[in-house]
Amino acid sequence: MRTDRNQLRFNQVLLTLLLPLAALLDLPLLVYLLFLLMASQHTPWDLMVALKRALGIPARLVEEDPRPHRFARTLGAVFLGLASLFLLLGLKGVGYALALLVAFLAFINLAFGFCLGCFLYLHLRYARALFTGK
Repeated sequence: MRTDRNQLRFNQVLLTLLLPLAALLDLPLLVYLLFLLMASQHTPWDLMVALKRALGIPARLVEEDPRPHRFARTLGAVFLGLASLFLLLGLKGVGYALALLVAFLAFINLAFGFCLGCFLYLHLRYARALFTGK
């Protein structure tokens, strides 16, 4: 199985730069847009890939299981969806806090190579194997 490392980095850079900007300038539309971009990664119309290609960023494919990264992106999309919901409800503190959590975790992955979502995915797989024998 193969993973596009440049796609992962591109996603992390966007989240790391744009989510704090959204919180700092009180731009909930930016959070909504990033949520849509993240959620689209689970559809046939992956807008993150389209954006990366439109910017001329080449793919860098490596032999690596994409499932942990997909799980991490799903968690990011869920948290940005919750952030968007709270922002729509006028609960800006909670909404931006969740968005900044996503930005922080993207930064940790970008800067230090530690992916919390991937870590959780692997531990959930280990737990499943322990309890089901699979």
